[in-house]
Amino acid sequence: MDLAERVKEILEKYYICDECLGRQFHNIIPKIRNREKGRILRTFVLFSYLHNKEEVKIKKEGECYLCKNMFNKIDFYLNEIKKRLKDYEYNSFLIGSKIPKELISREEEFWDENGVDFCEAMKSSFNREIGYRLRKETKKKIKFENPDIMIVVDPEKNEIDLQISPLYIKGSYKKKTKKGKVQKLIENTLVKKSSASESIFYSIGRLEQNVITSCYRPFIIMLKNPKKRKLGLKKIKQEINKSKSISVSNLSYSNKDSLDEMKNEKITASYLATLEFNKKFGKEEFKEIRKKLISLRNKRVLQFLKKKTRKPYIRRLKVKVSGRKLIIDVESTVGFSINSFLKGKIKKLIGKDFKIKEIILKNYRKMKSHEMYS
Repeated sequence: MDLAERVKEILEKYYICDECLGRQFHNIIPKIRNREKGRILRTFVLFSYLHNKEEVKIKKEGECYLCKNMFNKIDFYLNEIKKRLKDYEYNSFLIGSKIPKELISREEEFWDENGVDFCEAMKSSFNREIGYRLRKETKKKIKFENPDIMIVVDPEKNEIDLQISPLYIKGSYKKKTKKGKVQKLIENTLVKKSSASESIFYSIGRLEQNVITSCYRPFIIMLKNPKKRKLGLKKIKQEINKSKSISVSNLSYSNKDSLDEMKNEKITASYLATLEFNKKFGKEEFKEIRKKLISLRNKRVLQFLKKKTRKPYIRRLKVKVSGRKLIIDVESTVGFSINSFLKGKIKKLIGKDFKIKEIILKNYRKMKSHEMYS
């Protein structure tokens, strides 16, 4: 059966719109849009058979047998999408749809009867047509992986659903004071600037309230449903750094891959803790305490944190004394609670009360392959 005969047979059985007619022969010349292709094929068949004085009993125009005139509402959907997008900054988008099951089943039956070799599915054609028009009018990019906004059209309910991709911002910070609410300050500023609905803050290891940092601690913040994506990170950095309790650095845009990499990194953290006692240590007394504490090197310590049991690994531990102060330099794997360590294991080994004068997070270090442990 040649092309003209096949088109004639379809048009005599059903009334289908130009879009759905063109879809049945999409792969013959993909560059021609389906609606235009359908119009050309319909005109060609009428001209060809009338020219040969052959009778053509084409079904009268009405509701499209395949799409139920869904493609005639593309202008409506496009206008609704543009209204919804007015509040959002975005560079890329992707169109999705929820085609009614009834139409999908009808299309499959149609293909069984009339062939499927050149066809394009209704969903694919519908999505592409809206995407083509939206790209042309907004000058934004269609992106198939990780678009800024996924636009889902539901023709049955006449609804538009916007699925906004999170915005990831990475950087690092120093916590200068014990009472500084680092996470809250960074999150609140970025949520406000992006008009996000909420945020999730990720960083390496634990940073407890009474710990200050002499190093910059890396973080990534995920901003959910942001309306703005061009935030002016340089100005945000300056704004945050006006606070006496925190200093941020290296703010930049990031992505989920970087977040996953951060979560999977094998890191050790080094702390310098200063403990103050009521009396000075004697030489022999300090030697005995030092011996007990040094015995913790290259061992795991049991910690109960938020109803969870952890066993961080102590990689390095040094101890020195200065008057009534004991200074502990300890390196452990991530997940380690320095306060739990001092108030639990250290206090038990020393056997004396003390005050925690200062805890400094000195640095982070990526573990090398030969340092990994089971």
